[in-house]
Amino acid sequence: MPTSAAKSPQPPLAEGHEQVRVRFAPNGEMPCPAFITRTVLYSWLFARHYGGTFILRLDDTDVDRQTPGTLQSYPDALRWLGLHWDEGPEVGGGFGPYRQSERLHLYREAVETLLASGHAYRCYCSPGRLAEVAAAARRPGSRHRAYDGRCRQPARADIEAAARENRAPAIRLRVPDSGAITSIDLLRGPVTVPVSQLSDFVICRPDGWPTYHLTVVVDDSLMRISHVIRGIEGLSNMAPQAVMHRALGLEPPLYLHHPLVRTPGFTIGDRFLPTGDLLYVDELRRAGTPPQAVVNYYGLLGYGDGDSREIRTLDEMVEGFDYTRISRKEFVNQSLPKLAWMTRTYLRSAAPTGFVEEIITERLTGAGVSRQAAERLACRAAPVLRTRLSDADEILDLLDFAVRDPRGRSQEPEAALWAKAAVAALADGEDLVATAKELAGGDRDAYGRITRALLAMLGASGTRLPLRDCVAVLGRDEALRRWRRHAA
Repeated sequence: MPTSAAKSPQPPLAEGHEQVRVRFAPNGEMPCPAFITRTVLYSWLFARHYGGTFILRLDDTDVDRQTPGTLQSYPDALRWLGLHWDEGPEVGGGFGPYRQSERLHLYREAVETLLASGHAYRCYCSPGRLAEVAAAARRPGSRHRAYDGRCRQPARADIEAAARENRAPAIRLRVPDSGAITSIDLLRGPVTVPVSQLSDFVICRPDGWPTYHLTVVVDDSLMRISHVIRGIEGLSNMAPQAVMHRALGLEPPLYLHHPLVRTPGFTIGDRFLPTGDLLYVDELRRAGTPPQAVVNYYGLLGYGDGDSREIRTLDEMVEGFDYTRISRKEFVNQSLPKLAWMTRTYLRSAAPTGFVEEIITERLTGAGVSRQAAERLACRAAPVLRTRLSDADEILDLLDFAVRDPRGRSQEPEAALWAKAAVAALADGEDLVATAKELAGGDRDAYGRITRALLAMLGASGTRLPLRDCVAVLGRDEALRRWRRHAA
């Protein structure tokens, strides 16, 4: 019999930290996609497995890349998934604020410190010149850097031109002139980048807004983040962030970069943003997908611990979590059929009955059924439908007969006789199906005609639900009412 994976040994903590502190820090470039569940879950499991703290931080300072209104989709998604945070928005904590736009004074202080120490300088280059330098660096075979360091010793003419144009300077961090930057990834080991591949990068824009490499280093340090768990696209950020940590005299956290999820039509565009047929958490929620199925699916995608069980509780995932079992590939493929299978499995067995009742109620009220009537019907229908549902879109079709109360009438000549027998069976508390079989006298074709007639008089012709389940959905009293109407 398969058993859960053994608890893995405690990894080394970042120097200067007494406990594991892991953060998830969305920036709002897109609504919360389903594949982000893996990043959140690995961070959450890591914190829970090692008795640490899981922090939610909203990185909202890169205003040009944000889509208005999308950032709130992330805390909403975490709550729905059941991955609650220990510190962050709506919760608080000792290292707030947890929204970057409320921490601007901290970034300004860091910029002043870097300017005073000579690790940063003001760049007066015009946008036109910067575009020319960047274009030269992109030419095939070019050895030019994305920025050539011209303003390390700014020309008076550039300063005067900026003043005439009322153009504020940007602030750049000075990268080393030679050598290499080596950072450690917990899955891949040392990652070395020659400094020739780096250029002095902007840490504060001319409009005064700080940039990512500055804010993330300042916040991770002040919030005492011990481990950063993110997608493999973050590997390219380790070297510039290491330069930033050194310039500020700070110890970096430990990093773990997991594979990206490849979705249908997947490509990597600018800034490593995936494109293609993306699936969003809110779409899954609206479709009636159990959140436990989403967590279960993405938790096992690209993770192999030798345990053959497909269905696992969060507690089991926490207990057995071993980050060394995460795939070292660049990509893992998302399988929507596997997610659909997981959804069906949870709906049919693992999801709480209350969850199934809730999604049935939501669909019924959305179709115009009163809340009170929808809740009563959902209570009766949940045990029946949960064994048949693939997703919530099937609910209205399956329950159409119960909602519409159509006055269907059987075309079979024996309908009145069968209806009276059915009424008597239900009224006496007898088994309706057994009564129908007795009427058929062992004739399978006759039993089919009896069943079709009884379903028609319930208004359930063509339903996928068998007779016994239709009665269970309607309830004994309503089924009797419909049959009596036709038997009269």
